[in-house]
Amino acid sequence: YAYYVMTFNYENGREPGFIVGFAFSMIVVVGNAIMYEVCARISDKVGFQFKDDKEACYMILYTIACLFNVALDFVTTYYTAEKVMEGLGFVSYFGTPLADIHHFTTKFETYGMQRSLAENTYSYAFPSTYLIPFLIEPAPTILAPLLLGRLIVRTHPEVQGKEAEEWMAMADMEMGRYADLLLNVILGILIFYFPGGYTWMLFLAMAVSHLWIYAFDHYRVLRSVPACTFAAYDIEWWCQAMLAPIMGIIASCLAFKGNCEPGMYCLTGFPLIATCSFAWLMHTIFHTACLIYLVPMCGKRLPDEDPAAHETFTSLSQRVPCNWFTANPIWCLRSKFKFKHAPACSFYQLGKERYMKYSPKTGCFFDEQDASPIVSNMDVKFKN
Repeated sequence: YAYYVMTFNYENGREPGFIVGFAFSMIVVVGNAIMYEVCARISDKVGFQFKDDKEACYMILYTIACLFNVALDFVTTYYTAEKVMEGLGFVSYFGTPLADIHHFTTKFETYGMQRSLAENTYSYAFPSTYLIPFLIEPAPTILAPLLLGRLIVRTHPEVQGKEAEEWMAMADMEMGRYADLLLNVILGILIFYFPGGYTWMLFLAMAVSHLWIYAFDHYRVLRSVPACTFAAYDIEWWCQAMLAPIMGIIASCLAFKGNCEPGMYCLTGFPLIATCSFAWLMHTIFHTACLIYLVPMCGKRLPDEDPAAHETFTSLSQRVPCNWFTANPIWCLRSKFKFKHAPACSFYQLGKERYMKYSPKTGCFFDEQDASPIVSNMDVKFKN
């Protein structure tokens, strides 16, 4: 794509057609999808003990990868726009042809480059990143698994019981949406480097797209995902930590926009780049320090006594059907065939809690008589 755009003949005002713009959108969509899959596979291969840690690792990897991807795309876009503007004979405010301007910052601040880069930023963000991936997402995450599962179960009589249920089940809930929204925030902030003509359109598009994302996730959690629980605060904390360098871009934009304004400094070349970078670094450090030291001071005071101090394994297992024994298939088999427990330890399966038998000797304290209200309450907690 970059080679085609850079070698295109822009003389006499010629510009690439719709197909080129559509190809750019699809390149962005596919590129983000590839990074999504690579980061997810790396997080799975690390071997975290808890899912919360795996999701936090994925979010960090995906956000950093997106930062590098956006940076690479913008470098490519800059050189592409430079070729386009020079081919179209654009000049600076003072009438100097762009081809005769050799300083990066001076060329970056020219109206032609600013307009072209703003247009490419908007195209990169909407609909390529903000909308198209999320319009496509229901197909591979909900419709395709459901239709494929129905086809397999209907055409293979040997697929029965638990195996059939697994083919029909929705994929587990994951917290990758944090990383998706962080990428959207990055693109929204980058528009501040350019003239304000695209700012309101970009943020309006972001708002509309996020309404669709919220509606889809609301449906997915309440109607499709069997259950989910994230017990730790690690994912939320790291999400806030990743926001620190992202929000630092706003400080960098402020330093850039304040250049040569009345009563402000007037820099060019490397000093301007260093000033913007310093503003970004200072904000990132301050933001992170506030997150580590200030935010905990604003939280609720910990209780003097642990509210769960008198909780025992027995009392907890009476309310929560899944424990070390009931989730251990080897123990359930040993209970039934080796120790001949009557009743044997029931193996925990999501949605089948009402069939579990009370057996204190085996570590199963969940009573099927109380399954309905307890499971109902647990479902509400899981869904929320």
